[in-house]
Amino acid sequence: MPTPDMLKQMALTKRKYFVYNVKFVCGMQKNKFESECEGAIVSRGIYSTEINILNYGPKETTVIKAFIPVVVNNKAIAREPETQGIAGVDRVVLKPFNATMDDCCKITEMLKKAGADDQLKIGFVEIISPIQLEVVAVYTVTNLEQTNPTINVVPVEPRSLSIG
Repeated sequence: MPTPDMLKQMALTKRKYFVYNVKFVCGMQKNKFESECEGAIVSRGIYSTEINILNYGPKETTVIKAFIPVVVNNKAIAREPETQGIAGVDRVVLKPFNATMDDCCKITEMLKKAGADDQLKIGFVEIISPIQLEVVAVYTVTNLEQTNPTINVVPVEPRSLSIG
């Protein structure tokens, strides 16, 4: 979700926006599952997420990205009943027929305010655009010895957001 100031600015335009909510999982989980919830959030392994954003149309657009963590430094910071808001916001101008990407390095940078490091980070990147885009998430996971990698490529469908 964008910040209140961004929402006010967007409301002035009284237009429809496209929103893409992308899950991210980044970092290393060394702990084994134990009887207590604090030991491990996901299975042992090395996780990475890469988010690709393509402006396939003939118009330039400004894309807003909000970074919302639920796990930082291998600790659940938004386990119910707790919630977490935006820890970082970024904007990028995408020219026609241009693409950009966010990976775990960018996600870690955007979550510095939340104290993120190379340990496990899980959350959402919310992508908001006034035009429809192509958004694809690429998820990679491997065991700690890096011998059995798997990769999943997932297209992310837009949702409509009308403001104003």
